[in-house]
Amino acid sequence: MHPQAAARPRTPYGLAFPLPELEFVRAWAERQGLRLEVRLDQVLDGAEFEELLMITAPRSARQALTLWRTDHSVIAQAAGGHPKGFSGVHMALAHFAGTFSAAAPQRRALARWRKLLAHL
Repeated sequence: MHPQAAARPRTPYGLAFPLPELEFVRAWAERQGLRLEVRLDQVLDGAEFEELLMITAPRSARQALTLWRTDHSVIAQAAGGHPKGFSGVHMALAHFAGTFSAAAPQRRALARWRKLLAHL
């Protein structure tokens, strides 16, 4: 006889990252000047996640990346985009690294405006 569905433990959709992968993501985010937030025990659209990683640019919610693990892959989703599967965090971060590079021209433009204002 099979246990009832409610009695069986549910396997989370998103699993926790191994510590070495988590440390790699943290170091990568720091090198890029990004913020890493680890969210534990999340439920999104009925799917349970042991751990979600949120990487964001300091001043832009549009430049964000969410990472989670499944049994066989790492899933990454840029803000406003569709999830994509990768063989590991290294591949996922390499693929989405350009997501955050668009912030650099804004900093340069801000520096130019400050220079102009300083001469007034």
